[in-house]
Amino acid sequence: MKRFLLHISIAALLVMFFCYSQEARSQAIKTNAPFILTGSPNIGVEWSVGRQLTVNADVMWMPYMFKKNEEVFRVLVGSVDFRYYVNPKYYYTNDLWDGFYIGPYAMAGNFNIGLKEKDDEKTSYRRKGWGISAGISVGYKFYLSSRFRIDTNIGIGYAHLQYDKYELGGQYADFKLESKKTKSYVGPTKIGASLVYNIFR
Repeated sequence: MKRFLLHISIAALLVMFFCYSQEARSQAIKTNAPFILTGSPNIGVEWSVGRQLTVNADVMWMPYMFKKNEEVFRVLVGSVDFRYYVNPKYYYTNDLWDGFYIGPYAMAGNFNIGLKEKDDEKTSYRRKGWGISAGISVGYKFYLSSRFRIDTNIGIGYAHLQYDKYELGGQYADFKLESKKTKSYVGPTKIGASLVYNIFR
């Protein structure tokens, strides 16, 4: 999994390098406000690579661990998406795209999730593994001021997960019950409502 994430990171850096031009520059940093409010650090950056085209990259970390029942909800995920702004607004006055956009995205990460069942008679489990996803994202960036925007988006696509299954807590907590289980999913895989700050106004 570490090798896979390394390959994803290298690919993302290569995309950024080959998309760079003298006209393109890093435009803005952002943070997904709802996740910040729940205590999940995250940061993103978006920059233009051509007329009506930008590259957006995000990374998020969910660090939750609850000692009482040995519950855990830890997720580290990164994504890269290309955005085509259909009818950009305000670009020529503040050098930042706004309005409706659409484009492909790719996402990868790992997770360690185990929450206690509400019914004490049921056995609780923990699942630890990795996942990848790809699809189409759509969104709209709202103008607030020359420096600030609100960026809302949703991604719909295919996700593939692979994980090992453990019993949650107890003396067998680190003993694998099942190895390399897989699960596939089609539907919404990412959502955001980010506060955007334009660095290079």
